[in-house]
Amino acid sequence: MTLDVSGLDASATALNRTVDALGTDELAAPSLLPGWTRGHVVAHVALNGDALAGVLDAVLRGEPVAMYESNDRRDADIDELASAEQPELLDRLLAATTRFSDALEAMDEEAWHGTFTRTPGAEQLPVASVPAMRRRELEIHHADLGTFYGRADWPQDFVVELLDVVTLDHAASGPFTVDATDLGRSWPVGGPVVPTGGTTVSGTGADLGWWLTGRGEGDGLSSTTGALPSLGPWRRASATAVPTPEK
Repeated sequence: MTLDVSGLDASATALNRTVDALGTDELAAPSLLPGWTRGHVVAHVALNGDALAGVLDAVLRGEPVAMYESNDRRDADIDELASAEQPELLDRLLAATTRFSDALEAMDEEAWHGTFTRTPGAEQLPVASVPAMRRRELEIHHADLGTFYGRADWPQDFVVELLDVVTLDHAASGPFTVDATDLGRSWPVGGPVVPTGGTTVSGTGADLGWWLTGRGEGDGLSSTTGALPSLGPWRRASATAVPTPEK
């Protein structure tokens, strides 16, 4: 498997720089995710990096494991780390970045064909999806911090990849079309083909991605029917079906 990690590395560096610029009080402030402080968001991204690195390490040894022991344990670990002061949160994020990068570098071709689960007994997921999963965590949650970095700052290649994935994962929504006016591309939602004359939602790729991941109220978007379609749950490739937005 040929792996280009330049975009992933750039996304990690950008998030690390943002967290480095935030003080402890700023991290304790609310994020854009209901019920979570910025510290919760950073804690989640750090622990997610550790979890995905653990998956890669285990698959490489031929001992597949789940990302998390359980959802309750995942949530408790996030709550515990979220209350840490800025230096500890930044250290954990940087350490997770390094560990994940090292785990990627150690992978061999055979290991990429493996599978893993999010929690024990959950659906099998392809190991080959891990790099893109990690970048989504970095970019989406970077914007969730509600700082000077927002969805408009997402790299264009990331926006395309996000729309490729999230439109497929909205199987319970639609059918309708999303038209990214700045990318010159459209995607069907809720099925491979949208009937002629069906609803089209238009806007920038980033605004569409933000809405399709369950964030915001569709700011910047327009619909041929005058109203945005209702969205079902975003069944993310990195998890089983969950309500949107997922934290």
